[in-house]
Amino acid sequence: MVDVREQPRPRKGLLAGPTAGFLALILAGCGGVSLPEFSGGTRLTAADFRNPQSGSETATQPIPTYTPEQRRAERVDIRSLTEAQADAGVGEIGVEIGDPVLEPESEPDAPQPPQPDARQARPAPVDMTGVTMVDAKVGDLNGLPIIARSWLEPLGPRLRAESIGKSRAEWRAFAANEINNRLIANLQDELFLAEARAGLTDQERAGLRVFLERFEKDVVRSSYGSQTLADEQLRRTSGIGLEEAKRERERAALVAQIQQRIRDRVQVTSRDLVLEYERNADEFNPPPSAVFRLIRVRTDETETIAAIDQALASTPFPEVAADERNQTPDPTTRAITGDLASTELFGLEALQNAASQLSPGQWQGPIDAGTFTYWVYLDRIEDTSRTLYEAQLELRQRLMQERGIEETSRYLLRLFERAGISGFDDLIVRLVQIAESWYYQGERSP
Repeated sequence: MVDVREQPRPRKGLLAGPTAGFLALILAGCGGVSLPEFSGGTRLTAADFRNPQSGSETATQPIPTYTPEQRRAERVDIRSLTEAQADAGVGEIGVEIGDPVLEPESEPDAPQPPQPDARQARPAPVDMTGVTMVDAKVGDLNGLPIIARSWLEPLGPRLRAESIGKSRAEWRAFAANEINNRLIANLQDELFLAEARAGLTDQERAGLRVFLERFEKDVVRSSYGSQTLADEQLRRTSGIGLEEAKRERERAALVAQIQQRIRDRVQVTSRDLVLEYERNADEFNPPPSAVFRLIRVRTDETETIAAIDQALASTPFPEVAADERNQTPDPTTRAITGDLASTELFGLEALQNAASQLSPGQWQGPIDAGTFTYWVYLDRIEDTSRTLYEAQLELRQRLMQERGIEETSRYLLRLFERAGISGFDDLIVRLVQIAESWYYQGERSP
């Protein structure tokens, strides 16, 4: 007589979840598990499954039996993945599909082997020696899950480089500041995006949806109509897939809406322009500058002096000053305080006296100053001052930017207060602890 019972199909491959804040990927197998016998069940014999039309006894197939050793042999050994194995991907997770395995046939009154007490059954401890944390969710930021590896990855190279030569306490302070700044930036983005989505009208939502659909169609069309090919090309060129590219487009559109909303609150009046111009009078009305060209040669080079004098008689001064024999070919600029005659232009008295008497386009020389002989030429006087009319565009842009930053800060502060962010410091502490285990390469004492 055969006792027919329901049994689960054999399975291989079980992914375990995070433990104590760390996610280790563990592959485990589990064999068939017998369910308790249902009370009042009908007992069937092999004869009940024979074909009554056959007219003869049909030979029954022997029922496969499994010893405890065979069942244990079918199980998949528990494996702990290292960081490198996890980065390479988890594979070879199979599923077996087939007929259920029946319990071996036994007599109804045959004594059953003793069953172990379920309270005493304990799984064998897993040896975690050498296991590196693969990833972990360390918290949420306004509903945005913070996954340790993907979130810390952009900071990794800098955190690792800064750990060299720093004490553990110094590095922790540095890492906490970097992590805090990135969390603030993430939080700002999420709050802005949430506010932008909430502020969309039905018509704007429909327009955004059409915009994203058109973007996807254009990308797929450029890849011969293949969505898979479009995704691969995007990953090669920009490092993100098609869905990620759509999300980036959506984020950009929403951020632009927030920026426009903030710009609409910023006002710059004509009075503001006048006050800003007056506050920056020195910037917009600097003193004029005199631009000189000099020719300098040694006084004992009489032939060179004669040649330069002859050249200046028929050649513009700037061209002669560019001659390789000139030891000061570059222009010399001097700020004019008051007028040219009262401004100190050069330290040599003879050169100062000659230069202070020039008008633009005039030159004097040769001027014997001992070891060297000079020619001096006043090329031009530059006046870079600007009137309010000339500076108003720059002033407006400057004030719009400054006030836009101020308005953005106020807007963000209101969003922070409304969101009621909590647990921010705890999140920083957890991320610093994880980053320390991954990136710190300095001293190992606490």
